[in-house]
Amino acid sequence: MKWRLAFSIPQVSRDKQLLLKKHIFTENLKRCKLFASIVILFEIILIMMNLSSDHGKLLINTYLILYFLLLGMSILMLIYIHWFEKKSSYTERQYRWFNIGILSFVNFFLVWGAAVTLVDQKSYGHVMAFVVNFMCVSILFHASNRTILMIYIPSILVLLIGLPVFQHSEAILLGHYVNLSVFIFFCWLASRMLYISNSTNFLNEWLLTETNENLAAKNAEIERINRELADVNIQLKKMAVLDELTKVPNRRGFQQYIQEWLTTHQSQQTLTIMMLDIDAFKLFNDHYGHLEGDKIIELVAQAIQNCMASSAGITARYGGEEFVIAVFDTANEDVYRLAEKIRATILEMGIPHEFSPVANRVTASIGYASGEVSNEDEIQELVEMADRALYKSKSKGRNRVEGISEGLASQNC
Repeated sequence: MKWRLAFSIPQVSRDKQLLLKKHIFTENLKRCKLFASIVILFEIILIMMNLSSDHGKLLINTYLILYFLLLGMSILMLIYIHWFEKKSSYTERQYRWFNIGILSFVNFFLVWGAAVTLVDQKSYGHVMAFVVNFMCVSILFHASNRTILMIYIPSILVLLIGLPVFQHSEAILLGHYVNLSVFIFFCWLASRMLYISNSTNFLNEWLLTETNENLAAKNAEIERINRELADVNIQLKKMAVLDELTKVPNRRGFQQYIQEWLTTHQSQQTLTIMMLDIDAFKLFNDHYGHLEGDKIIELVAQAIQNCMASSAGITARYGGEEFVIAVFDTANEDVYRLAEKIRATILEMGIPHEFSPVANRVTASIGYASGEVSNEDEIQELVEMADRALYKSKSKGRNRVEGISEGLASQNC
């Protein structure tokens, strides 16, 4: 079983078998082209030697005829190969006939060697011409076992039948048969090993290429999935820090923003925190419904964002109807003007609120606190101060702005 496996190629699909056939054919085509060129050179040399031995006289003999015959066949084969290589494409039928032409040339070359060997029996008695040709074909021409045997058989039959006719010595004839049998077997063995090696290498390379392509495709797919996952993660992170209703940062987003701001600003910085609350929002929800209440929250968030467009800061929904606004490096007077602008903008939207104790439309109360901060504790303290300022704004009738600044007494701005 192991002996059989050593002389067989891996089992592959029909498509791969066709690829292997085309590969072997292309390799054989190159070898035949080179081999035909070498044969032409040698035949010209032999013809010249034959002419020089007859002092330049053209004496027709069997060898000269055989030399010219092989020379002519080799030239035809080169022309045949050149014609095939010029074609950009060919049909399966053309390919099959051309393959038959190549096999015919190889067959002719072996039969020609057998014919020269038979002629040699009249003078030299050796089988060198056949041996050299047979070895060249076995080594250079790669083919399946069936094909190589079809190439071998005609030349072997010519020798088998012709040797007794041309060689009358029984001892020499027996020696030829024994020696040629051993030689043919080892040539066949070498032919099989070379064919299996070539075929296996090609199939392994093709399999490796296919595997690499599949891996590349899988890697590309994994990269695509990773990119999609990264995009999803980015979206999830955004969703985690963004308020779904208003699309402004939520409390977590606000805290994350402040932490990043502290990281990039090591020294003390001026920070203002505003707390904004929609007045009588529960009454609005109770009488107009939660859907309308959500619309009010969206409109207020948009109004704050519009007012903040020219200011360095962040707006976040702190919870329910409450918003927090952080403004950086802004003078107290400018902070008050910004807070008043936000309050007035909400009022001027003119959204009806008949159940508000403040006005007949939606209003907002704002409290703010400013100070120098350098750590989270100081910022938290500023938030609490702003919250107290907001409570002060509500206690004074709502729809107003109240501010607290470090170092300053509580005041109505």
